[in-house]
Amino acid sequence: MASPSSTTTTNIMLAIFEKKTNSLDLYRPLRNFIVINYSEREAQNLEDDLQTLKQLRSDVERGGAADSPSARRDLLQNYYKALCAVESRFPISPDKDHVNTVSFTWFDAFKNKQKANQQNIHLEKAAILFNLGAVHSQMGLSFDRSAVEGRRQASHSFIAAAGAFAFLRDNVAMKASVGSSTTLDVTVECVGMLERLMLAQAQECVYENTIAKGSSLGVCAKIARQVGLFYEEALAALSVAPLSQHFEKAWIAHVQLKAALFYAEACYRYSLELHDKEEIAEEIARLKSGVSALSEAKKSSPRGAAQQLLDAINKLETNLNRNLERAMKENDRVYLMRVPPASSLPPLPLSPWLSLCP
Repeated sequence: MASPSSTTTTNIMLAIFEKKTNSLDLYRPLRNFIVINYSEREAQNLEDDLQTLKQLRSDVERGGAADSPSARRDLLQNYYKALCAVESRFPISPDKDHVNTVSFTWFDAFKNKQKANQQNIHLEKAAILFNLGAVHSQMGLSFDRSAVEGRRQASHSFIAAAGAFAFLRDNVAMKASVGSSTTLDVTVECVGMLERLMLAQAQECVYENTIAKGSSLGVCAKIARQVGLFYEEALAALSVAPLSQHFEKAWIAHVQLKAALFYAEACYRYSLELHDKEEIAEEIARLKSGVSALSEAKKSSPRGAAQQLLDAINKLETNLNRNLERAMKENDRVYLMRVPPASSLPPLPLSPWLSLCP
């Protein structure tokens, strides 16, 4: 029968570190541009705005160690708004008639020896959006998910992280790489992968809540399958170049094992419902499919996954095999039904995932 959730003991999720930057003076080049193209008086009128921009950039450079995550989030949002105002008023480029003494430098969040240097405000905007997503991911990890409210808050933070990465992908990433090289972390491919990973973690929080409140087996199976699907989409992006060569093997192992874990968890919960309905043949097929997914993931995933995650997989594998042995004995003695091949089964049902947040 159903054991306590095989997954709620994992408690292992991923957060993303912020990108680092070099010190940069925006104040002087922008002020000089105003004086040359307008007047000293206009520069004086904009002094407060320029000083605010200077302070925001300085605060961003400091990194997040001294700030609370919520203060860091607010800083990044305010600086991004300021950059949008700068973009609309000051052309920053190598052109001799533009603000051509400003060069933005940002380091890759995952391979911090790699850097991009551009006279392009879109690189700055891309980095700030990336860091906003990273901070939201860190906030998601900070909540105590042993309680309902902690799981709800964590889910909301991971959704916010996914939103930041999706906005970056759709609105800024291409502009940050036009005409010049950029770091891989802010490319369309990478931030698209990070969006799916954050959605997976948001949905995983919902799954934990679903188990904790004792929802029906069918509901649990549907939500687990949606979690697995998001992890599978993230894994698909991580499994091909250029991302496959860019991330630590432990990262890839984590995502691969989570994808298999939640597929198998969906098979497990769905098979329990099938058992209650005495649909023994499909129950056996679903259990075999779950066991196969876990076995294959353990063989093929890179080393480096957290022991807690491996323990959860082993626990679920034990539950699947126990129920499979029971179901096969019942079928041999009572039902005598032909077990369909896994390839003939319809897809596991999915939950509409944004039933998610309450």
